[in-house]
Amino acid sequence: MLSGSAAARRYGYSSARARAMDSLLLSGKSMREMMNAKDIGSMVSMLYQGDFKRDIEEFGGLDIRHEMIDFALSKNLAKNVGKLVQISPTTERKQIRAVVGRWSLYNIKMAIEAKAKHQQYEDIARYIIDYGTYNAAAVKEAMREESIESMLGKFMINSPYRDMLSSGLEAYKKTKSIIHTVAEIDRSYYQMLGSVIIGLRVLDNDAARVVKMEVDMANILFMIKARRAGFKFQEIVQNLIGTGNIAMPELEQMYNSSRDIETLVSQIKQYDMKESLEIYRSGKTRQLLVFEIGLRNRIFESSIRLLSHRILSFGAILAYAYKKELEIYTLRILIHARMYGLGKDEVERLMVWKSE
Repeated sequence: MLSGSAAARRYGYSSARARAMDSLLLSGKSMREMMNAKDIGSMVSMLYQGDFKRDIEEFGGLDIRHEMIDFALSKNLAKNVGKLVQISPTTERKQIRAVVGRWSLYNIKMAIEAKAKHQQYEDIARYIIDYGTYNAAAVKEAMREESIESMLGKFMINSPYRDMLSSGLEAYKKTKSIIHTVAEIDRSYYQMLGSVIIGLRVLDNDAARVVKMEVDMANILFMIKARRAGFKFQEIVQNLIGTGNIAMPELEQMYNSSRDIETLVSQIKQYDMKESLEIYRSGKTRQLLVFEIGLRNRIFESSIRLLSHRILSFGAILAYAYKKELEIYTLRILIHARMYGLGKDEVERLMVWKSE
């Protein structure tokens, strides 16, 4: 990892821009005020005072319809993701593109799940991140196809992710299972990211550790869904990714020694899931979202601890990506708490954000 004048030359501009973008993120105080707002209109007014103003204006300003707020949030995320790639040193843009590439694949996975539910583009449009190869226009066009197979074929045309999508298509043809299809796309993506992780270790070992946590999250969430669906480990092992911090034999032991979701989650020692498990067990909500929130919070905490103090480094740029993603994710939870079946107390316990 570079240091001194060499680090200043390579990362000086990028780090300064990342710090400027970081200063526009909502503070812990603002998040608490959002949580305590009397209604969604008050939340919009708070967002309008900051970095979200132009995005809210694009979809109606302060008179924005509630169902359009997600469009504004997605637009804001897309705008800042694009900036992050642009400000990165030329030598590191490949790594940043690989990390943020998951947002393009996120759009595809959302389209697959919508198609399986016989939904139209309009049903998911508010959640599409209008960025990259698979922006809103590309997703809308592909979803006009008659089937999941033909839609994936459309996505594969001149695609930098052709091999990943081809693997997902083969999984769907073989199993007709959306769980396996999405998991195979994730597996292929994180397998590609594995080679990036090797390069990241040279640039910034802490950044590599954080990216490996993303792999852990993908594996854990897939195992939770698979356990609920009743799959045996032999039926899912090909969809797990071997480049995370949790080794494959440990994943197998956790899965095989669990009888249900609760016993599986209770065995996860690398990430503190006690609070998520307690909320799930309480019966107030049995949605798996609580585990995703918990894992994202743990990754967020670790990324801040490992990366934020590195002013002139690749890690400083990467830290912003995680903070921005969680900001948008948290805002969606706050605004749609009722939709998710989470009350204020549950949201407050799960939410992690910047301390003052």
